[in-house]
Amino acid sequence: MRADLDRLVRAMAVREAECALLTPPFAPTDADAPAVRVDLVGCPVCGAAGASRPWPHPFRETGADLPSLSLPSLSMLACESLTARAVLPIAAAVQRLPELRAASFATRAVTWLGLTGLPPADALARVDAAERWALGEDPAAPPGPPVPRTLPASTRPHRPEAGWERHRASLRPRFLTPHPTLPSALEERYEAERRSALLRRYRGTT
Repeated sequence: MRADLDRLVRAMAVREAECALLTPPFAPTDADAPAVRVDLVGCPVCGAAGASRPWPHPFRETGADLPSLSLPSLSMLACESLTARAVLPIAAAVQRLPELRAASFATRAVTWLGLTGLPPADALARVDAAERWALGEDPAAPPGPPVPRTLPASTRPHRPEAGWERHRASLRPRFLTPHPTLPSALEERYEAERRSALLRRYRGTT
């Protein structure tokens, strides 16, 4: 694996592990817990178009009840699915920084889609830079067009009413897009680094 790709994959894997261990914001039992509005983006790979989907908390579909409520929004592909814990960086940032309470965010897959045409290493570098906000890292980005704040979280394909075989295949997350468009070596490297980072935190080492 090229050294630059290896460095980027490792940085993104460690970041996701750190974000998964953030302390959830306090939510009083008599008040609404933090929520994130969802904007679905059509996928040119599989043809999935934005449609109504049932959303578990903390997601809230755009145009749902309480339309006047100011909430952060997350753009995601119509064919992808995230865990609730994946949005911890948004919930934590919104609680800490009031200016982000109505900010816009995007999944890695949406950001990657907007970088079509760039060499893979350059595109991955821009995704990496776009998600550094989550842990307060150096926000400096490679030269190029603006990239939205990106959520450092792996994704899974959204397959409503899928049979067991398809559902089982969807359980394994992919770090960049819900489609198997990246070499398996990158996915395996990412997963190994993410697991190692989580284990180090569990053991109290760095």
